[in-house]
Formats: sequence, C-alpha cells, structure tokens
Amino acid sequence: MERKSSPESTSRNSLKLLSIVTLISAFSQVALGGYVRSSESGLGCPDWPLCHGQLIPPMEFHTLVEYSHRLNASLLMLFVIALFVLCWVRYRDEKSILILSGSAVGLVVSVAILGGITVLTELAWWVRLIHLTLAELLIGTIVGVVWLAFSPKVLNSANLRPINTPKWKAKLWFIAIGLLLLIVSGSYMVGTGAGSACASWPLCRGELFPQGSTYAIHMGHRYIAALMLVIAGYIGWSFIKKDGDTPGLKRASMGLIHSMILQIIIGAVLVWSGFDPALKTIHLALATLIWIAAIYLISCVVQNNSRYLKA
Repeated sequence: MERKSSPESTSRNSLKLLSIVTLISAFSQVALGGYVRSSESGLGCPDWPLCHGQLIPPMEFHTLVEYSHRLNASLLMLFVIALFVLCWVRYRDEKSILILSGSAVGLVVSVAILGGITVLTELAWWVRLIHLTLAELLIGTIVGVVWLAFSPKVLNSANLRPINTPKWKAKLWFIAIGLLLLIVSGSYMVGTGAGSACASWPLCRGELFPQGSTYAIHMGHRYIAALMLVIAGYIGWSFIKKDGDTPGLKRASMGLIHSMILQIIIGAVLVWSGFDPALKTIHLALATLIWIAAIYLISCVVQNNSRYLKA
C-alpha cells in the first residue's frame, strides 16, 4: 500500500519548492540586470511600464534584453507574493518565516518601482545603486525563507548545539555589512564611469595608489574586495574550527571562502580581457552567489543557536 503524505508534509514540500523557485528567479533577475548593464541595453525599452509604447516590443537585441529583464521581474513578483500567501496561510505561527516573506513582498515592490524610476531618469547611477542594493536585500530575505523551509530536516534535537565561536554575532554582522558594501562599491564604481579606469591588475597604471579620483574609486573597490577576502576567510575558518559540526555551517563557510577566491580571480581576468561584457555579467552573478553563501552561513548559525536555546 502507498503511504499518503500528511497535509503538513505536503505543505512543507510546497514551501521548499516555491522558496527555491523564488530564489532562482531572484538570482536570475540580478544576473539579467548585470547583462542589461554590461550590454548597454538599459534603454532598450525607453519607457515604463510599456516598452516602446507596446506590450509586445520590437524584436531588437537591446530591446529584448531589457524586456526579458522586465518579464522575469513580473514572474519574481508573482513568486514572492505566492510565497508570502503560503507562509501566511500555513506558517503564520512561525514568526521568522512570516517576517522574512512579508519583507520580501515590500522589497520586491520597491525594486520594481525603482526599476521604473531607473528608466525614467535615463539610468541615473544613484538610482541603479539603490536598485541593486534592495535587490540583494530581497535575495537575502528569500535565502532566509529557504533555510527555514528546509531547517526541520537539517536541525533536530539530536544535532543542536551551542555556538562556541567568540563574538559570533559581531562577526556575522561584519560579513553581511562588508559584503553588501563590496557589492555597492562595485555598482558605484561602474555608475561613476570608473569601471574600466584601471586596465591592469593588480596595479593600476603601475601604481598601488594612482593619482586621480576615477582611479581611486576603481582601486577602492579592489581594496575592499581584498579586505573582505581576508575577513571572510578568517571568520569562516573561525566558525569551522570552533563550530564545524554545526549542521550546514562547514559547507556554508567553505562555500563562502572558495567563491570569494574565485571572484577575485574572475575580477583579474575581467581586467585582462579588456572588460568583456560577458565576464562583467559573471562577475556580478558570482558576487550575488557570495552574498547568498553569506546569508546561508548567517542562517545556519542564528537558527541553530536560537533552537538550541529553546530546546
């Protein structure tokens, strides 16, 4: 005889699936946004919310790139709203998951509005910067929902344990703020026209500290990246050393460290390639994956500690 799934099991599986699909859509949205920018397709649709005054725009390259970004944004909004409705109907007693999914709704609406403002202001760099920042925060909330959706299987009374890493709360805040600052500094660098200012790596014009504000902005992004690699490596290793047996923590820490090393390598190759548009897109996409790894690490630590204290 076949075993029937319980309503709770079916609901949890729906939450897992929907949260993963929403995360994939959110990640794709940032990656598509990066390609819109690197391929200079931001004004492929010069108006908003329509494109060239039409619901179905002309079949031209830049128009299709921007239009695909908008279509995915519409899908993402539907996924986020559906995720919140599911959490409200089935998991309203789980305060964390309800707050995160509700925050995601507010963020996705804000990101959509800013997307329109970006077009209407003809790609003002500061609007793009806020747009990307909120998009990354949106991804952070969705990662939190994904973790909570899977956590009953990952965490149970048998494997819960206290967090032993010294000053772990401060370290998690440092990683989150530092990585967000790194992503924002990259957007600021590109938005102010300094993205391709330094055509060599690791030096810029043969100097560590070249003269000129454009070069300083570009090198500032590199220095923040190098600093965050050291900090993330130290913090990740400290968690592995002290709390390596905490469920999911070792995998998250190693993923964060390795992806940051890969990101710096891709950053160097990007410069050596003459700032190839495809590599620009990969660079931003990987930055978002690093952000996802960091939020996953934070979720591992915070949820494990919280449930241990309640057990």
